Amino acid sequence: MSASEEQAMSASEEQAMSASAPVTKSKGPSFRSGGPAPMSSRHSIRIVSTTSIALISLGGALGALVTTGGTAWAGRGGSPQAIVTAISSGSPDAIKAELERAEYLLCAACVDYVMPLIDSDDAGIREVAAWWLARRGSSRQVYRDMLTRLGQPDSVKARNAADVLGELANPQAIPALGAALSNPLFDAEARASMARALGTIRRPAAAAPLQMALGDPEAMVRAAALAALRRVDGFHEGAVAIPLVADADEAVRVQAIFTIAEFRTTAGANALVQALQDDASPAVRKRAAWALGEIAAPAAVAGAALGRAADGDASPAVRSLARAALAGLAP
Repeated sequence: MSASEEQAMSASEEQAMSASAPVTKSKGPSFRSGGPAPMSSRHSIRIVSTTSIALISLGGALGALVTTGGTAWAGRGGSPQAIVTAISSGSPDAIKAELERAEYLLCAACVDYVMPLIDSDDAGIREVAAWWLARRGSSRQVYRDMLTRLGQPDSVKARNAADVLGELANPQAIPALGAALSNPLFDAEARASMARALGTIRRPAAAAPLQMALGDPEAMVRAAALAALRRVDGFHEGAVAIPLVADADEAVRVQAIFTIAEFRTTAGANALVQALQDDASPAVRKRAAWALGEIAAPAAVAGAALGRAADGDASPAVRSLARAALAGLAP
């Protein structure tokens, strides 16, 4: 699997394909005017104290984690000094963990510590910094500052602004993000971030600029737009992805297949069969085989191709998924 494909495909999509289950839309935090954004599912995990975990083995198996004591919860126990220490360490993991711990910390001075993190080179740090700032009174100013950046010809600042705006999830940012997505002054990485932000906001108004981006000259942008469309509330037009199953870029082809499968677009069966038979990439062929089962493609259209793939494809993964897909075809 290529590096570009790894970036384009989320772990949840890969897991869904392996389990022959539909890809579900993940919900990000939503911005509320006049109040902080609610905590996203990524930040609402319970943290089990490492001092209370024992690793035991059972019958030669790898073992299980057993909690033997109390628990600590994300959003509790932060302090200004701990934030400063984490930021000074330069460790992305330490910074993310400390800001999550400081979710409810009352500290006006901490805003000044965290604000520079929105321009970190690490996308995860930018995201958690924006999430933390969104829960404070400074979020409106941050929002205005990020919108201003989208009107300036600096791709790095625009990329960072898109990451922050996506985490703030204010639907009023959709027009500005949509315009920036099609702005040729920004590089592909920045415009891909615009697409991801629109998907994170999820409102139906984001669908139009994302559909336009499917024709972008940069593969990174096309792939990001496909992935983002799957997150938009009320969007079900999987047919827009059919032409991209034959895209020149492997990551785009993968995202197109996931989109067809997500929306159960039976009109994409012929394109998937073509990919299964002719695509040079095993990563594409195995997803095409899987998707034919997911959309319940007609047996008359896909049966023969899946049978040949199940018996003779060079990739064991393609053969396995083709056999599984045969059981899901429509009569």
